[in-house]
Amino acid sequence: MQFVHSGGRSQISAPFVSILRFDAYLHDRPMIARQLLFLFSALGAINGIFLAVYFFSRRPRCLADCLLGALLLAVGVRTAKSAFLYFNPTIAIEFRQLGLSACLLIGPLTYLYVRAFLAGRGQLPAGQQWHWHLCVSFLLIGIGVAFPYSAYRSVWDLSSHAIHVFWLGYLLATARLLWHSRHAWWNDGQRMATSNVLLLSVFAGSGIMLAAYASTPFTSYIVGALSFTFSLHVAVMVFLLRKETATPAEPKEKYRNSRLAHDDALAVLAALEQQMSGQQSYLNPNLTLAQLAKRAGCTQAQVSQVLNDKLGKSFTSYVNEYRITEAKQVLSGEPQLNMDTVAERCGFNSSSTFYSTFKKVAGQTPASYRAQSGQTAGAIPV
Repeated sequence: MQFVHSGGRSQISAPFVSILRFDAYLHDRPMIARQLLFLFSALGAINGIFLAVYFFSRRPRCLADCLLGALLLAVGVRTAKSAFLYFNPTIAIEFRQLGLSACLLIGPLTYLYVRAFLAGRGQLPAGQQWHWHLCVSFLLIGIGVAFPYSAYRSVWDLSSHAIHVFWLGYLLATARLLWHSRHAWWNDGQRMATSNVLLLSVFAGSGIMLAAYASTPFTSYIVGALSFTFSLHVAVMVFLLRKETATPAEPKEKYRNSRLAHDDALAVLAALEQQMSGQQSYLNPNLTLAQLAKRAGCTQAQVSQVLNDKLGKSFTSYVNEYRITEAKQVLSGEPQLNMDTVAERCGFNSSSTFYSTFKKVAGQTPASYRAQSGQTAGAIPV
């Protein structure tokens, strides 16, 4: 049991008041109720850890998946600490400190995951300083190691409020990112994409968890965190198991009653070619279908129809082919540049997107293409 000494009196800290209050209620319930609650609590933590491993190992690997995996791992550790502390208040003090330390990571990881996701969709410029946010969290965790919970309990009890404010600050920054990208949440059929549902669920879940822990003096210490854990894991499972309803046949159905004449379609293709080859619009990492259509003097529907009917490509594939062609020239002509610089110069928001797209389009990695082109150049007789 945790006590804080103040003025010669022993006071139980706020989280433990909540624990004792709910514990008194549970003691009036059958033992099976306590066992079931502990089972669900443990399952929440275990699910978080297993989902974290999945996202860490998912291929092709991208920064957003790794950050989501780290977030789920931090949530799993925090939930495990809550569950074990609630059902075993005599648990080692070091384990309690581990749970509080995990809270220092949940806010930054929520923000970094959302930012990396939006950057991968071209809705934000790719940030290369993401690791500095985590450095601040780990620095604070290191300070906590130097001043452990066992020796500075009163300080840690007060610092929990500062940790919640730190978390809240990152949630507000995340909300700002989501607000500015709100127009891209819906697809052409005015239906929210599954990946966007996951994105919003992660943000909402992080907010629910913060509210649950900040309100422990007035509510149960365990129920709010568990409700968040399960809502987040259900959202992730829905994302993994649900398939988008769109099929390859949809574009043809969509344009069936509004087909362009052959000459008009050729005119649209010529306008697109002028923008892509002449103006090099593909070098803009945030280029959208609406922007390209406007520059070409066409509607979005006309551009989509022509790309699907005449070229058999999506907008993304069409733009990426130009970017990969540019990347091949840069890789061959400027071998001194590193891959991050090549990716940025050719219109990619992130190196991971550049690698996966290059391999998909060219059938080999950028490094192997550079090595092959270097050998070919060396074999040309002088």
